[in-house]
Amino acid sequence: MRWLIIGGVLALVVTVYALVDLTVTDDRRIRRLNRVLWVVLIVVLPIIGALGWLAWGKGPVSSARPMAPDDDPSFKRSSDVTDDEADRRIAEIEAQLAALDAEVEIVRPEKPQPKPEPAPEPEAERDAPADDDTDGQGHRAPDDGDPARA
Repeated sequence: MRWLIIGGVLALVVTVYALVDLTVTDDRRIRRLNRVLWVVLIVVLPIIGALGWLAWGKGPVSSARPMAPDDDPSFKRSSDVTDDEADRRIAEIEAQLAALDAEVEIVRPEKPQPKPEPAPEPEAERDAPADDDTDGQGHRAPDDGDPARA
């Protein structure tokens, strides 16, 4: 009885694994049948369908992932541009960028001018009598320790 339960759990795990693997596999790696038929096969024949998917249905990784151009040897060999042509193109692009920068300089707004400093106070305000708390120059007089002021 115990072996039957273990076998059922193992079949369920393999089936679920195969279904998840099938759903995340790229379409270019699926071989022999389409995705829908593989799902039906895995669900109807849990162990046989799952093992069939894992053994025959999934193609190698190399068939799914195309190489980046800099990793592809045929791409490196197919360069039709000579060094002189590349240098000429680079110089042309740099000239176009310099022209664009010059146009942008014309369009840019000027920097804001700094605000002028305030005008000095009239002498009449400077000669006005100071409050009894200041010493005539706007500084507060030292506290004489009178508790009534506090």
